[in-house]
Amino acid sequence: MPLARAATQGAPSVRPRPAAGPASGASASASASGTGTGASASASIGTSSAAASGAGASAAGGASGYRELTWRHLVPMGWDPMKKFRGMNLDRLGDANPRIIELMDEMRAEFDNAPLVETLDGDAVKLPGYVVPLQSDKEGLREFLLVPYFGACIHTPPPPANQIVHVRLARPAQNVRAMDTVWTSGVMRLERVATEMGMSGYRLDAAQVAPYREGRR
Repeated sequence: MPLARAATQGAPSVRPRPAAGPASGASASASASGTGTGASASASIGTSSAAASGAGASAAGGASGYRELTWRHLVPMGWDPMKKFRGMNLDRLGDANPRIIELMDEMRAEFDNAPLVETLDGDAVKLPGYVVPLQSDKEGLREFLLVPYFGACIHTPPPPANQIVHVRLARPAQNVRAMDTVWTSGVMRLERVATEMGMSGYRLDAAQVAPYREGRR
């Protein structure tokens, strides 16, 4: 894959759709000529529940007391990380071209410094996504990154920091593996942390991690 295309795969979509399972396939492709809040990146994780629609969060939060979010809610309205790169035909530049290396560095800086939604700080929220393990021991998984589409931070470059949540568990979670799809519930904090797998913009002090199931929340 050309470096130019790989570099844009982390751009957030107009409709980031976290959830789980192979309902309609997972696509993490993007091009610098996309529209909306970034390039045209889709991340399907199912299509039948509110988690899979980019429509909106559940204001009530249900009996659990956690407000249900979609990944759209983590991106400030109107932010477009690809604006300065739109119109550039990056695929025509060779991987060894100094300009493409320079553009990739600029794009990575834009992603790592992505703005956050400050009103989320301190909110009790519930968010579905894919697991990128960070720290585990014999008792289970203790920390991981939650990402909106399959392969992020592992098979493709990390998405913007406002599309990566650093989850810290109150108790180790067992039987949770890389790219498993889960619901995470806890208190959201604004905290930018550089990890070996990518720069996260949010921290979730999780009280609960549960497998994602189509049609269930």
